[in-house]
Amino acid sequence: MKNNNYIKYLIIPVAVSLITALPGFCAEATPMKQVIIKFLLAMGGVALSSVIIFAGLTLYNKFFAGRKGKKFSKEDTLATPNTIEDAVTFFIKKNKLR
Repeated sequence: MKNNNYIKYLIIPVAVSLITALPGFCAEATPMKQVIIKFLLAMGGVALSSVIIFAGLTLYNKFFAGRKGKKFSKEDTLATPNTIEDAVTFFIKKNKLR
């Protein structure tokens, strides 16, 4: 079942649509206009919060992050060492050991 992850992406939406379509599971039918208004209000809240977060992060980067940002050199790499000797040398350089 581990290799069949696509099954849950197929079965779950079908099951949800069948359960919600059956009479009796939904208490009452709401008018479509109310549903659309609630959806648009929710999406408006998402858009507003996204703009606020974007503005906050932009201000943070402009005034605070630029002052103490670290400049990286070519030696600062995330590549995995190929041998044990390279790994030990890398560890000693990074930790400033003798």
